[in-house]
Amino acid sequence: MKNLLYIAGLSLALGNILPAQAQGMIEPDSPESAAEAAELSRTLGQAFLQTATDMWFLLSGISNREEADKAAPVFLEKARITFELDNKLSNMPLVSPDEGCAGMMDGVQMRILETLDDLHAEFLSLCRANCYESTLLSQAFEEAVSMGMFAESDVELLQDAPTVPLTEEESNEEILRIERLLEPDRAVLRILEKVSDAPSASKAASELLLLLNSFRPLHPAGEEMGSRAFTPATVMKAREAMILIEPVLWGIRSEIVRIAALPGYEAETYDAFSDALDAIFESLGSTHCHLFESVFDASFRSDLEAALQENTVSSK
Repeated sequence: MKNLLYIAGLSLALGNILPAQAQGMIEPDSPESAAEAAELSRTLGQAFLQTATDMWFLLSGISNREEADKAAPVFLEKARITFELDNKLSNMPLVSPDEGCAGMMDGVQMRILETLDDLHAEFLSLCRANCYESTLLSQAFEEAVSMGMFAESDVELLQDAPTVPLTEEESNEEILRIERLLEPDRAVLRILEKVSDAPSASKAASELLLLLNSFRPLHPAGEEMGSRAFTPATVMKAREAMILIEPVLWGIRSEIVRIAALPGYEAETYDAFSDALDAIFESLGSTHCHLFESVFDASFRSDLEAALQENTVSSK
């Protein structure tokens, strides 16, 4: 959701507090006004988060045209509310909250960013599925784009997306492929869990490279397979297969962040492991097209950056 106004406005209202001399800053000699502004920012932020979460749940539950038609007006209503909340937050005067409030607002901001990233993933998924041929949802999406909620390039997928869902045979083949990913995923997780220093990372590097051979035959039959919808008869079976895999991917995510924070990870002694991990990560992205973006999302990149920064600071 790179076009949302919150990038310019919401981030300031919820956490990135400017120096005291910044224009619009409430003066410290008016504590009542500062407290009221902080409370209003918090209330608006919570409302924004709840509305964005509702939109994500709404879109994630769509699997056919009937559901898409039914969801369209609800989505549009919530998109307008989100737009209004974003404008209000963007126009809020900057405040200098106490440490506790700042921490709370930083937490709200991170949750908003994570939710918007998840929402964007669902939006793209439905665009690729051509909104299940729902004219109502397509029009709602186009209006959301006009409000700046999504990039114009995103909605172009509506014209480019395949209008035909997977056939019954294709759906079953794709589900079988997803199910076969579970064992190599677990193997990756087991290897990463053993990494605690440079020697164990060096051993893990060779093991990860061997695992690449397990993933190669498990790539989708075509690039479009991950974007086409499962048939109504197979969608629940597909979700059941992905439910088994998702916690393993979350485990891999956690281990990657943990390893990035190990003392000396930036040193050359970890280079071979990093290269092997990059290869595995790229393979996971290709083979887990239905799940990858929801697990390795913006919050993952934020966590990874924080771990690397912690590593850098501790090594000094």
